[in-house]
Amino acid sequence: MTVEPHILDVRGDKCPIPIKKLRDTIRETPEGSKIHLLTNDLESRHDVPALLRRLKMPPALMIEAEVGLIFKIENQKL
Repeated sequence: MTVEPHILDVRGDKCPIPIKKLRDTIRETPEGSKIHLLTNDLESRHDVPALLRRLKMPPALMIEAEVGLIFKIENQKL
């Protein structure tokens, strides 16, 4: 049984809102769950990896798409 990822759509939000919402989502979702962050704030290219390093989490897979950026994040500690 595959668990669907939690979709966090922050398109239209500008820094620091996407990172605050991502941090809250990481706290609220169970460890081991997957989070897909959709953003069109280009600062997220740097902000998301920095947040995950601070939280000692694995790096996200970043995909460039027509909608902006998609970060695939696994909610787990290293």
